Amino acid sequence: MFPRRRGDAACLLLLAIVCILSCVAVADARPAPPPVSRYAFMTGKPRWARHGRPMVLTYAVFPTDTVGYLPRDAVRAVFRSAFARWAEVIPVSFAETTTGGISYDAADIKVGFYGAGEHGDGHPFDGPLNVCAHATGAEDGHIDFDAAERWAVDLGADASPMAVDLETVATHEIGHALGLDHSSSQSSVMYPYVGTRERKVRLTVDDVEGIQELYGVNPSFSFLEYFKPDHDTPSSRFWRLGLAYILLVPL
Repeated sequence: MFPRRRGDAACLLLLAIVCILSCVAVADARPAPPPVSRYAFMTGKPRWARHGRPMVLTYAVFPTDTVGYLPRDAVRAVFRSAFARWAEVIPVSFAETTTGGISYDAADIKVGFYGAGEHGDGHPFDGPLNVCAHATGAEDGHIDFDAAERWAVDLGADASPMAVDLETVATHEIGHALGLDHSSSQSSVMYPYVGTRERKVRLTVDDVEGIQELYGVNPSFSFLEYFKPDHDTPSSRFWRLGLAYILLVPL
């Protein structure tokens, strides 16, 4: 872990676990977002700016700050898949630094898992169930995960009722790192609520329209091929104090 300064646009990903035995109603954990329009952008509408098309952004998973029960190669595979989902729809290519000879500190987007307490950005993690991850916006490039959560790379192989799908959260957080805030379209990857043991990684129309407004369209992308006729029709977006929140509730 290295001390680092981050901008005010840090995005916090919260997991508010609401269990049946706690006697807390699901509705109490889901405050209604104000009725504004569909996808949203981080404050100031930040975006990465690089020469070339496709734009190339590098990323790295911290070599030591990880979770011991998950193989490092499996974690790296999850992030390759999550980044590829966004690259499929915009003219941006993501390259892991371990394959290009670039150091972790030189990567555009840095990924790590950290224990409870301060880890260099002014947003300390607090152990299981509360804050589980946070990401900064474009041109700052940090995605941090709380190592105390029960992360899963394969929900079929992890029977824990509290397992959190890593690729689902990674895909969501990469959206923030690229400049997106939350959407109130319930099927959207950028929707601020997700259930334990829920897997939601495929971008919806809302996610695609938002990210393409920032970066343009991948020349190989086709709406007709990518989406089914019954695709989601988003209607609103959600802001709160410049911080993006996601709540996790068991299904």
